[in-house]
Amino acid sequence: MRKALAILSVFVVAGCANPLEVQSITPIVSITGSSGVDVHEPRRAAGTPGVPQFAGDQLIEARTYARRDGGEIEIAGANCNLSAADFNARLTTPARVRVPLYRAQSGTLAVSCELPGYRNKMVTVSAVDVTREQRSSSGVGGGLVGVLAMTAIDAFSDNTQNDWRYLIAKVVLEPIRAGT
Repeated sequence: MRKALAILSVFVVAGCANPLEVQSITPIVSITGSSGVDVHEPRRAAGTPGVPQFAGDQLIEARTYARRDGGEIEIAGANCNLSAADFNARLTTPARVRVPLYRAQSGTLAVSCELPGYRNKMVTVSAVDVTREQRSSSGVGGGLVGVLAMTAIDAFSDNTQNDWRYLIAKVVLEPIRAGT
């Protein structure tokens, strides 16, 4: 439930101001020899055991914000690197990057950004089991009985085919003050 509230709060906070427009989609660069977004395809084709199954892709947004006047405002133009175990991408915020999804085996993304006048900052973004989050949220509406029913349904479900997604990569940059 806490995770569902955290996800909801990210969308509420992000919705307070009009987001900056993204002009294009940034491609990833695979370090596995893959020519497409499925970075594990060469290993799977070679018959390597334990390689994650490709479950599609997602456009993840990377956005930078600055703290000003007790709040946050979105700023453009930060140079960032999005990286995972098997791929990376260079981007300028705001940006969208097409990343692979491997359900529960989707890797954590690291997004590090730099912008003149601000301290460098890195955040990590992990994939979230959206199917379970939706079940959990729908159970809360039914009180204790609803929570128990959704917990039982989840326990008996085949969660290996659940939908996984990354949340927005929100990087809040701190200004460098003179003398620090």
